[in-house]
Amino acid sequence: MRTLPEARPRWSRDADVVVVGAGAGGMTAALTLATPTAAARGRRVLLVTKDDLGGGSTPFAQGGMAAVLDHSSGDSFALHAADTLAAGAGLGDPAAVSSLVSSAPDVIKWLSSLGARLGRGHLEGGHSKPRIVHAGGDAIGAEVHRVLAGAVLASPVSVLSHAVALDLVDEGLLVGLVRPGVAALDVGVVRTSAVVLATGGFGQAFATTTNPAGVTGDGLALAARAGAATRDLEFTQFHPTVLWSADASGQCPLITEALRGAGAVIVDDSGRGVMPDGGDLAPRDVVSAAMHARMATAGAAHLWLDATMVGRSRLEEGFPTVTAACRKRGIDPAADPIPVAPGAHYACGGIQADLDGRTSLPGVFAVGEVACTGVHGANRLASNSLTEAMIMGRRLGEMLASELPAAIALSRLAPADEGVAPSARTALTQAMSRYAGVQRDETGLRTLLGLLDQAPGSSTLDLATVEATNLHAVSSLVAAAALARRQSRGCHRRSDAAQAAA
Repeated sequence: MRTLPEARPRWSRDADVVVVGAGAGGMTAALTLATPTAAARGRRVLLVTKDDLGGGSTPFAQGGMAAVLDHSSGDSFALHAADTLAAGAGLGDPAAVSSLVSSAPDVIKWLSSLGARLGRGHLEGGHSKPRIVHAGGDAIGAEVHRVLAGAVLASPVSVLSHAVALDLVDEGLLVGLVRPGVAALDVGVVRTSAVVLATGGFGQAFATTTNPAGVTGDGLALAARAGAATRDLEFTQFHPTVLWSADASGQCPLITEALRGAGAVIVDDSGRGVMPDGGDLAPRDVVSAAMHARMATAGAAHLWLDATMVGRSRLEEGFPTVTAACRKRGIDPAADPIPVAPGAHYACGGIQADLDGRTSLPGVFAVGEVACTGVHGANRLASNSLTEAMIMGRRLGEMLASELPAAIALSRLAPADEGVAPSARTALTQAMSRYAGVQRDETGLRTLLGLLDQAPGSSTLDLATVEATNLHAVSSLVAAAALARRQSRGCHRRSDAAQAAA
């Protein structure tokens, strides 16, 4: 695995806990840590974010948060757990899933207590009941971000913006500050006994993704360099309905699954439905695979999502984010089908952790998408991710508020090396989409690993090199894990291997 060029710290700071990432999991952990309670005093918390508090994937989440709030409708924790395990294709951890679904109502209540304006009753793919808590129709992420960011700014949490985590060290965390007009990073060390990684996924490793530009696998890459155990990295979920355009690259608009819950259907050029027997709300891996197969057969670059039957008023009132994204591209979703194709969306695997955020490295914790708790198995059930991230943030915050670890202990500290040249990034993301996308095989994965081995180097320590190096590390880990799993399961689909029984 490539490491970053040598970093020489020029400054230092101290904190009880450093939280890296300002999404739902990171901000929830920081708030819980910094708020004194009857059982524990508040900690000195430093929240490190590459952007401002508006960065990361959380503000872009459209669907909602899965939680059973009304048992009178016939819904139950057992049904939510069964749906989650079914979506996970037999690899979900039943104990972790049970803990998640039983904790979900409490985190919704906590979010509401902070002022979140939430609604109930959406139905999404893979759910047997309409248990999706939403906001603004299709803007749950924006509402969660609004509430959490406001609470963080009003709290004792210190925020270090425009800063990228570089590497874990025994005394804490190396951090690089991005200075206006200066390419090189201003490197320092934050001395702490606990580092919480909440950096999200790695969607930018692929040519098209729903993830914003800064989601480059930073936390996973630095944890792997330090020797942390990882899990299930072959399971990258592709969202079936990403708004397609001929020149699409990087972040592309998501078309929420809840629109299919409202009646929209996926069709081909002839108007023929893609999913048999009205299965448009099947788990995402199933829908994405069916779309990929239909596109390959027809030689089509995309399919269509027909939402015209939903009606103009419901589209505008219930799905304003989707409607605005379509109109920006000259599409009227009330009258025209929407061009869609699968795009990289969510990393089901990551740093191995429990629901309290503990990893294999003492003093190093992970919450949210960067962590793999066993809840998602081989494929994530829609709207479980925000729920899981906030549950983990609350649990970890309460744990570290009561007792801090003695110190950080790393199993491996690789010497400084040559990073990956930013100029290689576009070619590598295209190779990831081609060889490690919705459909994979051994020949393609070995080709991908060969291309990754040949990536040109860079000795410059700037943000572009850090992100290219981290994406290269994550891509290598994903390709190796996909090659090692010689079966098709969940969102890991191999054309040269049989579908595993769940």
